[in-house]
This record gives sequence, C-alpha cells and structure tokens, in this order.
Amino acid sequence: MKNLFKWELKQTLSSKVFWGIGIALTAATVLMTLMPLSEDKYTGFDVFIHGCNNFNSFVIFFIGIFSAIHVTGAFEERKIQAAVMAGNSRFSILLAKLISFSFSIAAFSIATMTSCAVLAFSVKGMEGFNGSFLREVVMRIAVYSLVEVSFSSVCFFISMIVKNLGASVMVNLVALLGLNCAVQPLIDKQWAQDILKFTPVGQTFMLLADASTKNLVISAAVSLLGLTVTMALSFIKFRKEELK
Repeated sequence: MKNLFKWELKQTLSSKVFWGIGIALTAATVLMTLMPLSEDKYTGFDVFIHGCNNFNSFVIFFIGIFSAIHVTGAFEERKIQAAVMAGNSRFSILLAKLISFSFSIAAFSIATMTSCAVLAFSVKGMEGFNGSFLREVVMRIAVYSLVEVSFSSVCFFISMIVKNLGASVMVNLVALLGLNCAVQPLIDKQWAQDILKFTPVGQTFMLLADASTKNLVISAAVSLLGLTVTMALSFIKFRKEELK
C-alpha cells in the first residue's frame, strides 16, 4: 500500500494536468478577488471571504475536468488494470487513488485561499473579523479545504462509473452545478440550514459565514463522513468490476 501510494502521488505531482488546473484555479480566483479591493466599503476580511466564495464557484467548472482525467483517464490508459495485474488489491488501488485525488483538491484549495488571504490583508489591512485570526482565517481555510475535497468527491465516484473521458467531464459538471444551484435558493432559510449544515455542499456556503468552533467541528465531521461514503460506494462498484 505504501509503495502504491508513493507511485500514485508521484504520478499526480508530475502531471501537467495537476499543475495546469492548480495554476488556472488560483489565477482565476485571485483575478476575481481583485475587483472588491478598490472599494472602500470592503475590509480585508470581506475580500478574503469574497475570494473563498469565488474559489467555490470555479471548483464547479475545473474539478470535473481534473477528476475525469485523474480517474476516468486512469482506466482509459489502463493504469488501473496494470496495478491490478501487478497484484495490488482493488481496495488499496482505490484508496491510493482517492487519497491522491483528495490531496490534489486540498492543495488547490489551500494554495488559492491562502493567496486570496495574503492579497486581501496586505492591501486592506487586518480588519473585519471577529475573534482570532487563527480561527477566522487559518482554521477556516483548513476546514473549508476539507469541505471542498468532500464536495468534489462526488466527481470521483461519477468518474468511476462513467468510463468515457468526455462524458465524465460533462456529467461531473452537471452534477456539481446542479448541487450548487439546488442549495443556493435554500441557504438563507433557517429550516434548510438545519439540514444543509450536515452536508458538504451546504457547508461550502455556511462555513463562509460561520467559523464558530461548533460549525468547524460539524464541517470537518461531515466532510470526513462524505469521503468515507464515497470510498464505500466506489469500492462496491469497483470490487467485482470486469476490467477490460
């Protein structure tokens, strides 16, 4: 398992797709974050939150592509089949793939939101947040990255099912866009918040407004549960699948 994970991580870090999407996500988000910097009504913290929200919007369009190439592409290029033929268990292969996928999304998230934070607070000053910088900014970035990983894992499962690269990209886009659009009109309603706070997609909205210790814990727990469910469903699909 250790060698399999090292191989998977090496493949990820040497991939042009990983670096290309990471740079594109960060650049697009930072460029959008420049817009409110010129307006006096926004504090540094407001601009930072604006950047995080922009990142979540771009995730919908970029992560479906990354997931399709990372997972569906591995089937098309017969990398998964080769790993099975080499004697690795299907569970180990799937876990290594999910870990490398999660690492990638977390890296995109942390790099982008940290860039937004540096830009916002260096230009507008350390103002606008209540409580400690550690909780309001550092912990928010860490937990929000985990939320994005869990939210994006929907694409991981879809890419396990849809074995055509182009179709996988399209289905991933529709799935993330559909989830995001379904939640947006509900997020301001209290009864909906009581439900949505226990879902990764709900926390992509709620964590931007509430970084209390309670919600940070809920967000982290919900995200880890979401990843566990993704792993379980993917393994059920993969364990007896005929590899061609």
